[in-house]
Amino acid sequence: MRPRTLGEILSAAFDIYKTNASKLIVIVAVVVVPLSLIGALLGQAFAGNEEVVAGQTISDRSFGAFVLGAIVAAIIGIIISAILQAAMLRAAALATIGDPVDVSESYRWGLKRFGSVLLVAFLVGITVAVGFILLIIPGIIFLTLLSVSIPAVVIENRRGTDAMKRSWNLAKENFWHVLGVIIVAAIITGIVGSILRSLGGDNWFGAWIFSAIAQILTAPFSALVSVLLYLDLRARKEALTAASLRTELAQNA
Repeated sequence: MRPRTLGEILSAAFDIYKTNASKLIVIVAVVVVPLSLIGALLGQAFAGNEEVVAGQTISDRSFGAFVLGAIVAAIIGIIISAILQAAMLRAAALATIGDPVDVSESYRWGLKRFGSVLLVAFLVGITVAVGFILLIIPGIIFLTLLSVSIPAVVIENRRGTDAMKRSWNLAKENFWHVLGVIIVAAIITGIVGSILRSLGGDNWFGAWIFSAIAQILTAPFSALVSVLLYLDLRARKEALTAASLRTELAQNA
């Protein structure tokens, strides 16, 4: 495997997505549709009733209900994110080297790594959040250098801070390259996601439908970019081949 430029990473992500679109989309939909629907229904249940009085919208929703609804939504979001990252990144890694993507196997593997992915995602999230509190720039640095921590968990079976150290060591010599890939990929998925979500309107059902569609369509691309960036960084530092990657995935299954 050779190093790739920013444009080559994005182009490869689009090509692999097109080739494996049906299975990658199914992997996302299996989790996103039911859990996001539960979140939307609970959001409605905790929302309370609203009425317009003297030109002002008044809601009878209590603060406690608001907090409970926010907590439930956050928990569902965390579960969706962790399971999806574990399942999608393994599927994306297989697709990258031309191996067949199996939906059930991806989820079997993803659920097995759920705890590890959740822990690393939490540690990275806390680190980046603290960095942004410290005048923004440290947050950007942490976000960049820790950006391939989850792929290190998924592909190499590294755990906790070891996965974060692995990401840091891979990315530190290619900081601007990594940051550029992250920014451009985020802009692409952000624009596509915003357009799709805007189609849902103000109705909660429509908003849920198009929000789910947005996540289902953009999550595979994000996962592919993440895996390709991780493999690109390894190709720059190590003699990585498709055969050695296939062996790693098999050993850590």
